[in-house]
Amino acid sequence: FLSAQNCWGYFSVGLNGGIHEFADSQFGHVFGKGRNREESRKALLFALKNMDISGTIRNPVSYLCELLEREDFKENNIDTMWLDKLIADKLVARSHGTLEIVFYAAVYRAHEAVKSRLQELVASLHKGQLVLLGKSDTDALISFPLAITYDGYKFTFQVTRTRTDSFAFSLGPSRQRAKVREQPDGSLYVTVGSTNQTIKGMEEALGLRLTIGGSTVML
Repeated sequence: FLSAQNCWGYFSVGLNGGIHEFADSQFGHVFGKGRNREESRKALLFALKNMDISGTIRNPVSYLCELLEREDFKENNIDTMWLDKLIADKLVARSHGTLEIVFYAAVYRAHEAVKSRLQELVASLHKGQLVLLGKSDTDALISFPLAITYDGYKFTFQVTRTRTDSFAFSLGPSRQRAKVREQPDGSLYVTVGSTNQTIKGMEEALGLRLTIGGSTVML
């Protein structure tokens, strides 16, 4: 996060970049200012959208961005019950459609599957166990099925690794290609045609926590 003339923040972060031991659940505060409420709202929204939080810590940044863009917030038609009602009625819309979420989940899991299998292959080579590897082990690096479950539906892809950094995803008659590059922070830079997107994923007990751009969903 970088402060600017009309937005700033402070965080409970130590010198090593991690949350320090004395921080509570509110590990950061961000502020926006302007000549009026609308300018302040836009400054705060810009600051939140340009914030990058890496690691296992959960945060409501994408949810806050959605709240700031609601018409009732813009018009200041809010009270203490406003947020409770939104949560109860599930009125905050997702930033991405179902198929987009499912596709990027497949991209993340395909990349992680190949990465894990390559690591196992290298470990076997170091142990001199190459003779124990069968054709199925090497074929699994080239083509494999991948199932993604979301919103009560199961989507089964056939994944083909077309290059070291590229995949083709087939779902029924549809086929989509993606180029995937892992970044130093562990995120994936995904190129689909002329569209680029940054995604992050983490497998948890409840499923996959996937961040697409600035929005986070659970699968």
